Amino acid sequence: MLGNIADTKQREAVAALQSALQSGNEEEGKKAWGQVIDAITEKVKTDFEMYSTDTNVLAQRGYRQLTSEETEFYQNLAKAGKASDPKQAFTDLITTDGGMPETIIEDVYRNLLEEHPLLEKITFQNVKYLTKWLLNDHTRQKAAWGQINGEITQEIESAFKGVEITLLKLTAYAVIPKDMLDLGPSFLDNYIRTILKEALYVALEKAIVSGSGKDEPVGLNRDIHEGVSFSTSTGYPEKTAIQVTNFLPANYGPLVAKLAVTEKGRMRSFDEVLMICNQVDYLNKIMPATTALTTGGTYARDLFPFPTEVVRSNEVKTGQAILCLPEEYFFGLGESKDGKIEYSDEFKFLQDTRTYKIKLHGNGRPYDNTVAIVLDISKLDPAYVTVKTEDTVVTA
Repeated sequence: MLGNIADTKQREAVAALQSALQSGNEEEGKKAWGQVIDAITEKVKTDFEMYSTDTNVLAQRGYRQLTSEETEFYQNLAKAGKASDPKQAFTDLITTDGGMPETIIEDVYRNLLEEHPLLEKITFQNVKYLTKWLLNDHTRQKAAWGQINGEITQEIESAFKGVEITLLKLTAYAVIPKDMLDLGPSFLDNYIRTILKEALYVALEKAIVSGSGKDEPVGLNRDIHEGVSFSTSTGYPEKTAIQVTNFLPANYGPLVAKLAVTEKGRMRSFDEVLMICNQVDYLNKIMPATTALTTGGTYARDLFPFPTEVVRSNEVKTGQAILCLPEEYFFGLGESKDGKIEYSDEFKFLQDTRTYKIKLHGNGRPYDNTVAIVLDISKLDPAYVTVKTEDTVVTA
């Protein structure tokens, strides 16, 4: 029961963090992040007290079987945290052993993709230290017919465009109570991975949905058409929302068709699109507009004229939805040269805690401006049935 309570507190704390970040209130954001850390600490301590000898239950609750490299890292991390000169000990740990094992980061991302459907749809790729990405430009080149012995007049090659990208730093800090260092490698691993996961989940979804492109990735709701003005203070402007009142075939088809042609004029082929909206709008707008009572007396939901998967992200503005091709959004992940965790012996020193700053590097953007459109769903009507008579169409 206690474990369930702790899990609930963690979910509530993460939801509060999302709301605080959306409001733009820095103090509320700091307070909410502190609540997330406290909730995760409570959960891990509770698991230790209740299940530390039951490996099967721990596995079910997300505690991994650590590799020898991971076990050694956490043992050294605990030793550094309790050393007489912890700052120097931690510095030695990072410089000697090269920082956190990559398997920990890989596991965090795997959990993210499994638990959050929006992130599952995005293409993540490790780009190391690259500063230029080559993206398929979606332009079409044709072969040229001619005499057998004639010159080759058309070179067949894939068209690519180079995009200059600077990897950005995503930072979170984890306040670790000193008594957590005594719980052992598995519990310390779960604590740090959970901190990382929740911080990345909130930050990545926000960036993918609405990132401005200034010191952060470019979001799906941003206007990045060729020639658009980029503001050094606010980044790319938001797309103008298209108002929709229903999802009838005659109206929904043209919306999907806006995704079918690239900026270069080439046709895209796809069998499904993704619609992103927040939880409240799904229940108040999308669900009523896409649900129908079947002849068997049950309800069928998420009914669209064209195959559409709906995922919910509370990073989307109320009254709006994003219709997109998520496979056309690219997110590159890089490795930090100076280690992935830094230590401080100053912040919250009197509270008997030690603070670790976690850093990841990456950047992302849609392939072009036609990857997504923004819909104004504030006046979306509930689903209804149209009946065609000989002379008129009657709406029931």
